[in-house]
Amino acid sequence: MAPTSRSEPLRRPPLFWLLLPFACGYGGGYFLRNINAVAGPLLAQEFGLDAGGLGLLTSAYFLVFALAQIPLGIALDRYGPARVNALMLVTAALGATVFACADSIAALTIGRCLIGLGASAALMSAMSAVHLWAGPARAATCIGLILMVGGVGAILAGTPTQWAIDRLGWRAVFLATAAFSCLTACLTVAIARHSRPVAAGQSLRRLIGGVAAVHRDPHFWRMCVPMMAIIGTMMAFQSLWAGTWMRDVAGYTDRIAIGNVLVAFTLGMTAAFGLAGWIADRLDARGIARLVIFKAYMLVALGAQMWIMAAPTLLPHLAWALLGFGANALFIGYSLLASRFPPEMTGRLNTSVNLLSFAAAFVLQWGIGAVVNLWPATATGYARTGYFVAWSILLLLQLAGFAWLVSGTRDGVPGRRPSRA
Repeated sequence: MAPTSRSEPLRRPPLFWLLLPFACGYGGGYFLRNINAVAGPLLAQEFGLDAGGLGLLTSAYFLVFALAQIPLGIALDRYGPARVNALMLVTAALGATVFACADSIAALTIGRCLIGLGASAALMSAMSAVHLWAGPARAATCIGLILMVGGVGAILAGTPTQWAIDRLGWRAVFLATAAFSCLTACLTVAIARHSRPVAAGQSLRRLIGGVAAVHRDPHFWRMCVPMMAIIGTMMAFQSLWAGTWMRDVAGYTDRIAIGNVLVAFTLGMTAAFGLAGWIADRLDARGIARLVIFKAYMLVALGAQMWIMAAPTLLPHLAWALLGFGANALFIGYSLLASRFPPEMTGRLNTSVNLLSFAAAFVLQWGIGAVVNLWPATATGYARTGYFVAWSILLLLQLAGFAWLVSGTRDGVPGRRPSRA
């Protein structure tokens, strides 16, 4: 039984109610991450944004999200997941409100940055809460369920959001999301008394030293480089460019049809959250190392991208679903890396991986827009050539990262653990 603080009541609510606010917060954050894939064309039209401007606006979420990760990991250890997440949910609500009321590109950017900051704690605080309340025996199941709730948020950002925008307008949808974030923050505050910081007694210098130990480990980089290239590419398309690709390259003219493909994309992601860890556990029990499975998931994501590029209209729902599955199945890399570090460094390790993944998403999402902008826009959107050149560059980067991983790892996780910090 986990130790309790003196202020904690003797009777604790069931685990479901303790974790529900974190799951809802993660689902709302994922919704706000992806909503521009549907709202993006309307924003571009209303504010006169070109491809580069739209990519920069949307990717601001990833930049702020990434920059928040290291201080976030320290704050979670010092103040506990509930207090940190409640504050961040209010920040996300403020950002959604600013975005909804914006009348300039600057205001849109400020709102998007606040949304990214507010959502930055969603998954990491949920993982901290799971380890605090669920215990090792139930941790993997709880994290998988929370990730699936995030998938529901991403699904809602597809066809359902397109339907709502068509009837209510994009501003009303953002305001509704702000209200949901405020409600979730209130639920989180209600269970904050059951949350205790796990490293309140550690000095800031010691906490920062743990971050440095993670980044000094060479295997951390060998695994993270291909991970962040694939996950960053997936997020760049899922949260913006998948919708315009289907319009400008695959030739979809019906926004609902585009939304349906985005839903398939997200269903693949949700399936990965529910099945990838279970598959890895079963195959590992049969003697197939987790690192081999990790590499296989990478190949699924790479193969799906080649399929989409070579035949954009051939079973697009399946192709995008496979991309969502393969890229998001790479979350098992967190546990692979965690096996190299002491348990008390897990939070700082996870936020370090998140930092790199979201920094990659920012650079890649912005970079796609910059490359697409090199070709003149068409009457209906952006030039097909720009998309193919941009995605070809991303694919080469991913293949190079995968080759580096394969060249330097065996079928297990090599090397010894770094020392405690």
